[in-house]
Amino acid sequence: MGSQDGVLKQGHHNVLPQAKRVLKLLSGQDGRLEMPIPFLLITNGGGVPDEERRAALSEELGVELGPNQLVQSHTPVRDYAQKYRDRPVLVIGGARDNGRRVAESYGLKHAFIPQDIVAWNSSIWDYTELREEEKSFVRHHDFTSTEFAAALVIHDSYDWGRDVTLLLDLLNSQKGVLGTRRDDHMTAGVKGDVEIVISNADVEWRSKWPIPRLGTGAFRLALEKIYKTTTGLDLPYTQFGKPFKATYDFSELMLRRHLSSVGRDPNGALNVYMVGDNPLSDIDGANRHGWSSILVRTGVFRDPNGEEPTHTPTVICDDVEKGVEWAIERELRRANSGAK
Repeated sequence: MGSQDGVLKQGHHNVLPQAKRVLKLLSGQDGRLEMPIPFLLITNGGGVPDEERRAALSEELGVELGPNQLVQSHTPVRDYAQKYRDRPVLVIGGARDNGRRVAESYGLKHAFIPQDIVAWNSSIWDYTELREEEKSFVRHHDFTSTEFAAALVIHDSYDWGRDVTLLLDLLNSQKGVLGTRRDDHMTAGVKGDVEIVISNADVEWRSKWPIPRLGTGAFRLALEKIYKTTTGLDLPYTQFGKPFKATYDFSELMLRRHLSSVGRDPNGALNVYMVGDNPLSDIDGANRHGWSSILVRTGVFRDPNGEEPTHTPTVICDDVEKGVEWAIERELRRANSGAK
């Protein structure tokens, strides 16, 4: 199931009433089902440690989520980034120092954020000065010879100009050292020393504002264009998040772990319904992965004039409650048909 903006929520704190009802249904709290239906929340949102987001969602939604029932856009990065556990990484995204806290929750020992670099040498981005709040959480470090191994874009950038500049500097650097530049940084086929990992591909997302807002996918498009313009090369990066296979493979693993934790068979075939509001991420990813897909009208997709979605779902429903009820009825019809 897709989660948060557009399916269960609109904006950061506005939980849709039908979302609370449907989760009580799935968890068995309202007594309508003979047994609960296991579910997982998959979101291209993020920017805070997984356990904090799980606790906050549990309180907001009125259903206790288990440790294997939430996949944020950057959750799959937890395993992928272990190769950088003991090496310096730049983490972009999230409010305050949340990016660093996410990385540290994944075991990365040397995670830095853009404000740390600006505090070291403000001339690297001299359009703004650090606010007093930012000064309270920066970590002072001499980056003169620090060799960054990777940059993790784990959530929306709060300063596109600064963060694009830092990423370009690292991509073109010698051994990941800020202020240096490889002689072959404009040579096709030559791999640089810093890997860029991006955890969210959504170009748009739904907030309280009536028109969708730009997300991390839009930031990546801007970075790609500027990198191409300045070097003539295609941007090298590793992408996670919906609709990419790595995120769906990881989500399936989490769902099997959840099944095991509630005493269900984790090894059997999975019959999964994906409920989402974004055809480009939720529906495309579910279709590619062989899941049934339910597109709802409470988020990015609204079809006010009857437009067809860019990726065709199994069904289109008004909201998550109607979508889940449709899926349950469909499975009951199949079961009854098979019993005859």
